[in-house]
Amino acid sequence: MIHYIKFELKNTMGYSIAMIVGGLLPLVLAIGGYHSTHSDAVNHSLAITLFSTLLPMIPLGLVILPFTIAFGRDTESGVTTRLSLFGYTIIKQLIAKFVSVVILVIAVTLVYLIVLLNVLPLPKISTLTIVNIFVGVLLLTVALYLIAFTIAQIFKGFSMIQGVAMVVYFGIAILTGSIGGFQLTGGIENVADFIPFKVFRENLANHWASLSFSQGNEFTQLLIFLIFTIVLFVIANYFRIRSKR
Repeated sequence: MIHYIKFELKNTMGYSIAMIVGGLLPLVLAIGGYHSTHSDAVNHSLAITLFSTLLPMIPLGLVILPFTIAFGRDTESGVTTRLSLFGYTIIKQLIAKFVSVVILVIAVTLVYLIVLLNVLPLPKISTLTIVNIFVGVLLLTVALYLIAFTIAQIFKGFSMIQGVAMVVYFGIAILTGSIGGFQLTGGIENVADFIPFKVFRENLANHWASLSFSQGNEFTQLLIFLIFTIVLFVIANYFRIRSKR
């Protein structure tokens, strides 16, 4: 399985948009969006807000776009099927791709944390907040991975999969306030609140230096969102298996 994971890691990293959208873009937006003032308190607040706001863009950018599009490309070209004939089954591919995505997301998150702690005037961060950062990012990665795999299973054709992946990426980014400052109302606002980016960001900002594990309903919403994506994944695979019979 290790050589499969290495193969998938190289395959994902070979997709340049992954490093740009999921790795470089959050850093550039965080650093470029900061403007120093004469107040240390304001500077600290702005730095924490920028850090928290752009952090979920890492799993979103590294999972939805590169994985979905790369998997769609491999499926369309017959690579996935040929690998299955040589013992690299869909389940093994699913596991290897997931592990490679997790490694990539955790590595980029670590770089993001280290760079911004040294570039932005962030106050001292507590150990529990660091734990919360990586646990939250990991749960988002799992949920987004299931969405990505569902897209790749439901839609046919590389162009269709790529188009849907783009719509999902920008849709989530806009709904969660990661890109732009759109005023949302009604049902759209409820959909935006269901995606746990907001509660994750707010909890990080409010408990940056906290020594107590006060997570409120953050993990509840993360787990509800994860369960929702699991249901989508199961339904997609049911219809995929049924269509082959």
